[in-house]
Amino acid sequence: MSVRRVTLSLLVRLAGASALAVTLAACGETGGALAPGLVASMDAPGAQLDRGAAFNLLNQYRSTVGAGALTDDPALDSIAQNLAQTYATTGTAPQQPTAAIAVRASAGYTDFAETFSGWRNSPPDAAVLGMPNATRAGLAEFYAPNSAYGVYWILVLGS
Repeated sequence: MSVRRVTLSLLVRLAGASALAVTLAACGETGGALAPGLVASMDAPGAQLDRGAAFNLLNQYRSTVGAGALTDDPALDSIAQNLAQTYATTGTAPQQPTAAIAVRASAGYTDFAETFSGWRNSPPDAAVLGMPNATRAGLAEFYAPNSAYGVYWILVLGS
């Protein structure tokens, strides 16, 4: 590979990482540059996750670590929803189902930006978010107002 091609590749990665860093830095700020759907509170009956914005954020992160984009998979979404509801009712983090290559669970965060930041800032979770063999994903949240944490999040990855 030529020096020019390596330099160009490095510049493209640095530009992508810089753009993502600016976006992710706003996760902890009120009124930041995040899409409204990423900071919408899920701790109310009938709240709807902006799935497009959530997958966009996940895929922006994956691009900075050299992983390909995830596609939203209806079968994995169904698994994620069932796991989130079970997590909320039992208080026990779910086990990985056979249809998945990885699962991330979180509870207590009221919006996806907070949830994502928690995953991104945990080395084991960040490693799963960037798994190169993951190509499909299911994402769910479940609100249980009388539970210990209120909002429960599940990300199921598949290949």
